Amino acid sequence: MSFWNTLKQKLRSFIPVSRTYMDNKLRELEKENRRQEKILLELQKNSQSMLELKEYVSQELHRRDDWGKLAAQVKREAKDRQIWVIKCPAPEEKKIRWGDYAYAVALKRYLDRMGMYTIIDLHEDWDCEVNADVVLVLRGCEFYRPDRRNTKCLYIMWNISHPEMVTQEEYQLYDIVCVGSRHYARELQAKLTVPVYPLLQCTDTELFYPDQAAECNRGKDYLFIGNSRGVARPCVLWAAQDKLPLKIWGAGWKAMLGPDKIMVQDVFIENSQIPALYRSARVTLNDHWKDMLDYQFVNNRIFDALACGLPVISDCCDELREIFPEAVLYYSNKEEFHQCVKKIENNYEEVKAKVDEQWPVIKEQYSFETRARELVEIVEKHRTENSWLQ
Repeated sequence: MSFWNTLKQKLRSFIPVSRTYMDNKLRELEKENRRQEKILLELQKNSQSMLELKEYVSQELHRRDDWGKLAAQVKREAKDRQIWVIKCPAPEEKKIRWGDYAYAVALKRYLDRMGMYTIIDLHEDWDCEVNADVVLVLRGCEFYRPDRRNTKCLYIMWNISHPEMVTQEEYQLYDIVCVGSRHYARELQAKLTVPVYPLLQCTDTELFYPDQAAECNRGKDYLFIGNSRGVARPCVLWAAQDKLPLKIWGAGWKAMLGPDKIMVQDVFIENSQIPALYRSARVTLNDHWKDMLDYQFVNNRIFDALACGLPVISDCCDELREIFPEAVLYYSNKEEFHQCVKKIENNYEEVKAKVDEQWPVIKEQYSFETRARELVEIVEKHRTENSWLQ
């Protein structure tokens, strides 16, 4: 018997009022009690939020205090080397899950080898000042405003994704603009007064490369690496409908796939584990954000997979077809997707041979080593042409 029912019986035994009156009063008490419990719960939540806020503020104060120490440390360690700061949009706690972080780490390695002193600033440290010679912003989904208090610093935007989010006014804030599309670079060159260079996405050829010893272990799996983004990505749904041996790494798929959720292996895979996966699979599926296709941006998954000798079935844009006219199997609708699958199933050796031919091209033209060299050359050219940077 509940507390309130017991209380009702006790009160009725000695309080001379009607049953209806008593029940109404008790309901009012129950309602008030629930209201008080709700208030208490809210207070507890607010108290927890205040503790979390206090911890966050404390961490931020320590972080900002470290900025000053870092500036002195960088100056000492860099000596006579140029100081390059890569502004990476990944947050500290989740950096390992961000492709932008793996991108920044690879780029840093090659810049360091070219004699630069390179730092990666994650999103929380974007306001840190270290008297950099060059600040390189990996522009994806986060805005950064160049800090012009450092008058000798060269600010470069490398727009690698989400071009739809970047306005002409934002591009104009920078000294140099690099974009991940030759087509869009030409368009911007006609509109902007700042120098614009095409600088396509690329791959880490020390991580993604062909391994002949692994070729004999290739299986029958179709792969897809990427989150659902809360939308029905067609190539995945078509593969599921056709009962292809698809394995998925990415978040948000189980709820969307229903009975086919068994295809989901995990919600995440570390970048360092992807090459072994690529070398053991039959083919990978790929697609792009709509604005990436509209602005002719090619994602790095294409280069990663081909570098490992893995065939790719992908949606397409003119720029991608120009780079890989035959090495990638293209679709723009379900029927074309089915034709791509038929080629994989019926003419795999022919498809694979065209993929294997791309390794020298990727290593020479689409590697982080090449991009680091191009960036350094762009900076040297700009400094030569602008005396205020000397």
